[in-house]
Amino acid sequence: MTINYNAIFNQLLQEYDLPRDLSFSVDLPPKIMEILNDQIQITKDGITLESFNQLYPARQDWENQSIIEDNENHFHVDRHIHPPNAQKAFMLGVKTLILLAAKFKSANMDTMRFWLSFQTPELGQDWAKYNNVDEYDDEHYISDRLSFYKRRPGEDIISISTDKNERQFWAILMIDI
Repeated sequence: MTINYNAIFNQLLQEYDLPRDLSFSVDLPPKIMEILNDQIQITKDGITLESFNQLYPARQDWENQSIIEDNENHFHVDRHIHPPNAQKAFMLGVKTLILLAAKFKSANMDTMRFWLSFQTPELGQDWAKYNNVDEYDDEHYISDRLSFYKRRPGEDIISISTDKNERQFWAILMIDI
């Protein structure tokens, strides 16, 4: 597995006093365990998990199978942290992604990309201010998105270096197998 992350991700590791090798532990909520225990499905339209199973063939000019997998194979972990806590949601997202990637690797799946996009309420507020959409009394929340897709030649849909202005407001973790 190849693990990469951006500067914001590294900043959160430091802020939360977490090791850079990501060797920390978390308690996994039952719904996250269901995702991690789900069966991997290989269909004519791509790779997914049995409970996700929403893949379809590309229909639009801008679509490809990697984009479709990324869209349909995404989920969120922040909603499983009560009360909301950015550090706990960040840690859960990181561990969930690592365990999911390990599951696919142990099933001899290769050329897969797993990624986490994470935003604290403070980063969300910074983004809103930067884009001139923040109001004085706006409330900002934790936001996360975990996803996976098969890396196909010519279909690399996300990388850490894309959209620099946008990525300065999101912590990004990518795992390639």
